[in-house]
Parts: sequence; C-alpha cells; structure tokens
Amino acid sequence: MSTITKGWITRAALPLLLLALLVSGCNKLEEDTTAASYLVVTTITGNDVTGQAGSTTIFSDVISEGGTVINDTAVAILEGHVFDPFDENITAYKDIIVDRVDIEYTRSDGLNTEGVDVPYGFSQAVNVLVPVESGNTELAFVIVSHNAKLESPLVGLTNIGGEKILKLEAHCTFYGHTLSGHEIAPVTHTVSVWCANFGDDEE
Repeated sequence: MSTITKGWITRAALPLLLLALLVSGCNKLEEDTTAASYLVVTTITGNDVTGQAGSTTIFSDVISEGGTVINDTAVAILEGHVFDPFDENITAYKDIIVDRVDIEYTRSDGLNTEGVDVPYGFSQAVNVLVPVESGNTELAFVIVSHNAKLESPLVGLTNIGGEKILKLEAHCTFYGHTLSGHEIAPVTHTVSVWCANFGDDEE
C-alpha cells in the first residue's frame, strides 16, 4: 500500500474516530437531562431497632409505644455537581431544587403486589435547595406512611399467628430542577426497611 493511500485512509478514519470518542464520552445520566447539573444521593438513614436515628438499615414500628401509628421518616444526604469538571462558570442558576420524592417497595422473594405483599407506593412533594459543588444538604422525607401501617400487608404484622417481620426494599427516587428551569435526571437510592410490631409487650 502506498504512502498516499495510507494517508487517505487515515484522514478518512479520523472523523469516525472523533465521533466514537464523543459518543463514548457521554453517559446515561447526561442523556436523561438538559441540565448542566446532576444530583447524587450519598446515603439514606432512619431509625434503628431502638429508635435511634442514623441507621442505614431502617426499622419501622407498625404500632409505636403507647399504641400510636405514626409515619417513619428518613434523611437523605444530597450533593449537587456539574457534569463538566472544568466548568469555571458555576453560578446559582446551576443549583438544584429537589421537589419530589417517590417511594416504591419490593421484596426479595418476588412477591410484589401492592396492597397485598408490599405497601402501596406514593409520592410526596418536598422543597430543598442543593447548591452545586458546595458540600451536602439534608432532606427529611416520609419513607413509610401511617396509612401504610393501617393497610395490608403491614397491618397484618400485629395479628396473633400471622407474619411477624417483613423486610422491604424501599426505592426512593428524587426529582428536581435547576434554578435555571432545567429538569435534572431522576436519581434512585434503595434502602432496606424491616417492618414489625417492635412496641412494648402490652401492644
């Protein structure tokens, strides 16, 4: 093959090589948004079996001490970042407002019918500002609602002779937009929730 022919093939292949590099430089997260920023959920914590906050495995007491039914809350640690690591124009317009959290539940045994095997999923409106490249932000939200504790399958955990402990995976999806109005890519973080009647022996 002549030097001229080799040079022509090299020049012809160069645009294809550049295109391949550009395509490989994109990731799925960038494809799901037009925003310059993205959200990271570093941890989700809630109460441990003794009722102390900060546990990465959450324990949900179906009937709390004193016979009351209350929501279980969790705390998400959120970070905001920009896609371009060389961005020198980081302004407040790239900060993120998280405005909604969706909760869905599954079980490891594959029994996932809502209202029978797992509680119904639900959405909740929230409002928290997550500045980009500025540390982290806490967001408290409901992870098990009081309504869920009054419905199947959780209400059955208090029945004599019934199932006593139910382990759920709570899939928490966070939605939001930048202050410039661009929707961010939704982010899902999963946390284990153990549900039972952990109250005193008189309940």
